[in-house]
Amino acid sequence: MVEAATAETFGAPTGSVRAKVQAEGGRLELDIATPYGGAEPLLGAAAGGRDAISARASELTGARFDRVRLRITSLTDIDDRRRVE
Repeated sequence: MVEAATAETFGAPTGSVRAKVQAEGGRLELDIATPYGGAEPLLGAAAGGRDAISARASELTGARFDRVRLRITSLTDIDDRRRVE
């Protein structure tokens, strides 16, 4: 569920997104790795996208995430979704 929400937010192919939930010291953490394929500048998209994914993940799971780490793994061309090296 979180992977699909992340793919939609960042314009990435669904299969290329990884998300992992960890419990540490009674706190929930969400680690996300995704390519980025949007038209918005990367830094603004990353900050806004991280907040949107955190809210959506909480909505979908009913859990509150204390920390969300986002890693952009590559850039993807928005026209044909090919990886840009």
